Amino acid sequence: MSQYSGTFDWIDFPGGRVRYAGGSKGRDEPPITIFSVELNGRVFFGEFGRSFLANDNDYNIEVVSFGWLDREWFGTEPDPKHCTAFRLAELGDVQSLICQAVPVWRSLEDRPSIVREYSDSHFGGEILFRKGWALVADGEDRV
Repeated sequence: MSQYSGTFDWIDFPGGRVRYAGGSKGRDEPPITIFSVELNGRVFFGEFGRSFLANDNDYNIEVVSFGWLDREWFGTEPDPKHCTAFRLAELGDVQSLICQAVPVWRSLEDRPSIVREYSDSHFGGEILFRKGWALVADGEDRV
């Protein structure tokens, strides 16, 4: 992994690069949290959310959607018109990159908003992937 020092810097891992990309206003939705992944020389965007635990304060991170080619369509379900479909192996790489990036983000003094904690709200340690979070290439099973 290369030197990583800033909230919005790319983090290089052997399987690709990932970065926290800030926030955006989703279509007909409140602001959303965005990440970027570079695979095979192309950048794709995804959306993070929080999945709150039973106490309504603590949370896990949920990957809501991934594969967007630009930020315009966030807040909607992945759509072949605006998203790339991936092979299952590629989606496994994306999952791995995100799971590797979260501890790095948590180690920063200026943490990305998705991993910020407060005295009464803490990250529960899990990274979840919502059913249908990405489009799967023809001939492969769904995620």
